[in-house]
Amino acid sequence: MKYWVTPEEMTKFDRRAIKNGTPGDILMERAGTAAARTAMKMLNPEDGPVIVFAGPGNNGGDGLVLARILREKSFQVCVVLATVTGKILSRECQTNLARYTQNGGCILSSGKMNELPDSAGLVVDALLGTGFRGSIQDEFARCLERSRGYDCKILAVDTPSGINGETGETDPLAVPADVTVTFGAPKAGLLFPPGCGFSGSILTADIGIDVDESQDRQIPGLSDVSALLPMRPADGHKGTFGRLLLVGGSEAMPGAPQLMALGALRSGAGLVTLSVPLSTHQLIAGRIPEVLSPYFLPGDFSGIPDPADFQAAAAGPGMGNSTATKKIITSILKNWSVPLVLDADALNTVGNPLKDFKEYGGPLLITPHPGEMARLMKCDPANIASRSAAAQKLAESAGITVVLKGRPTVVYSQNGDSCTIPAGNSGLATGGSGDILTGIVASLMAQGMKPFDAALLGVFVHGLAADMAIEHSSERSLIPSDIASFLGRAFRVIEKGSNSDLLTSGGKWNSDFIN
Repeated sequence: MKYWVTPEEMTKFDRRAIKNGTPGDILMERAGTAAARTAMKMLNPEDGPVIVFAGPGNNGGDGLVLARILREKSFQVCVVLATVTGKILSRECQTNLARYTQNGGCILSSGKMNELPDSAGLVVDALLGTGFRGSIQDEFARCLERSRGYDCKILAVDTPSGINGETGETDPLAVPADVTVTFGAPKAGLLFPPGCGFSGSILTADIGIDVDESQDRQIPGLSDVSALLPMRPADGHKGTFGRLLLVGGSEAMPGAPQLMALGALRSGAGLVTLSVPLSTHQLIAGRIPEVLSPYFLPGDFSGIPDPADFQAAAAGPGMGNSTATKKIITSILKNWSVPLVLDADALNTVGNPLKDFKEYGGPLLITPHPGEMARLMKCDPANIASRSAAAQKLAESAGITVVLKGRPTVVYSQNGDSCTIPAGNSGLATGGSGDILTGIVASLMAQGMKPFDAALLGVFVHGLAADMAIEHSSERSLIPSDIASFLGRAFRVIEKGSNSDLLTSGGKWNSDFIN
């Protein structure tokens, strides 16, 4: 598990590592080597030259290490060194500049960028890193403008230039990266908007710096969620993989429960039963042939299948904010004890969340978006700090797990832990995406996962599927059924990725990139 940090905290940890016996030059060599490994996965020598834009600080030094290693591997490399009048290169940057040039490495000043090749196989942004504050000016502005003109992938070293590593604030001249390799720990500015929209795929590289653990700053990577996957025994049957009960739908919204069922089926549940109101039954019966679809009369709790026959349940999507829905959800909370996921209209009908959720007889997980959290806890949905504090309070006070959807999504446990999951893209901001997530998480709970773990894995695979869906498409065109269609590929990546340091794919990586 990783822990996000601010740039100032990372500087403290870096200095501590040096004080404890690891020279700064060694740390830089490790950082540049990690970035070079990623660069080599992103291109072939025949793709064209690698253009490295390097600044005068340690970020530029990392870029020079990368440049030297790529030259040693027979890649054509050209470095543009951006300097500021009156400012000398950092010691480590000077050292690695000498190492790069002593064997004939190409160096251009930012004033001679007209000598750069017209095309490139990869651009490396090693200009400013995590130290950026204020605004991009002078030589750095010209370098970023030139990098924007290349039609190729961009690799950012530690942090894309122009992103405030603490707040995520973004300079108008910042250029979005396809991949960011960040060192030691992910920086806050890579995870929160608007900076998260410039980070692309985020990979973390361990370069030997110990980072203090913080239970409210956890970030699961691919290796972490891979370790959470439920086992699939060779002799398993549908009972082995869990029986799941889904409750949802209305005549006006028959699609929502079907999306929930698709998410559940594509996430490994052995048997999925979708119980809907009678008025909805004729609209969905047989539409998903793998799902059993009994019906109940509106507001009649007794018509819903007995939860004792299931390992988990979910309710809410498409039910509508009505008196009938309120009766059903109130009865579920008072009478059931099966592990339960509540979403959408199930949350909108709850009058006293702290009391009603706390009295539920079994494990409970809810998946509100910011607006639903605002209705539940009277917080400001537009303020990240406000809605986060409300979600944490609700989780701890009611003894439940809360998945606060957004960019990024954060999962809160009843024990005070929280985990940030920076997966997904703006294409998820479409009605029905949350229904897919509800089905995924409920399916994982039916397979025996604890709510907090099911939430971590569920949110990660949901975002990964969305990112994979737009690799050759567009965030604008993403619809929820696309996410369901890519869940199999996303799970396959997770099954194979136990040794990867991927935090999020950002929709800008090739499916084979991490292998």
